Amino acid sequence: MKSSPIRAILFDAGNTLVYPRLDLRARDLTEQGYPARIENFHAAEREAKEKLDEWLWPQIRKGEVPRSIDHYYWVEYLASLMKVIGAPETEHPRLIRLVADGFRDIRTWSVVQPETPGYLATLKERGYFLAVISNSVGTIEDQLRNVGLRDYFQAVFDSAVVGVEKPHPEIFQLALARAKVSANEAVFVGDTHATDVGGAQLAGLRGVLIDRVEAYPKAQCPRITFLPELDVVLQKI
Repeated sequence: MKSSPIRAILFDAGNTLVYPRLDLRARDLTEQGYPARIENFHAAEREAKEKLDEWLWPQIRKGEVPRSIDHYYWVEYLASLMKVIGAPETEHPRLIRLVADGFRDIRTWSVVQPETPGYLATLKERGYFLAVISNSVGTIEDQLRNVGLRDYFQAVFDSAVVGVEKPHPEIFQLALARAKVSANEAVFVGDTHATDVGGAQLAGLRGVLIDRVEAYPKAQCPRITFLPELDVVLQKI
């Protein structure tokens, strides 16, 4: 059976369109006497994503996912980071609060890869419906505006605003309804295998993994390392 043409491209936000100022979070820890490097955060991200997959994929395969899952990832991420920097357990609560508060500040998510704006402009010119679906805290639309990306998108779905997180199908269905396309006419691009690709698949979309930190070298889904590589995936579809 011939595939339907892709009419909508939906994107995750964090670690897909906007990236965190890890240098600032590393500085916070270093000032507390626990020297940290950006690679320490990447190592924590890889470990947390692996644990999230182990926990979440069995639920996705059964078609039963909670409406909120983001807390699980962050608990694993912060615990892994404490281990990587060698902080004693007595210091974990204080340091975890410090780092978590930093990530919770949406202004931390202010790094835009240089190729992103031009590529989004190209997709928009080609006539795709573009939207963002993000597990966020209610401020991702403002932050996309702050970094100059908001105008590329026809819609933004923030989990804190709509009341449901990826990978639950409902948040994807909201975007499909706004785009007025069927699931097989859309792709979703995100950085977390279970949450983004698994959630997309559960909702009937094609999932594309953007993996800049080599968290998923064995992933079976389409996998890219920077956004313009999405063209190759779209051509194959």
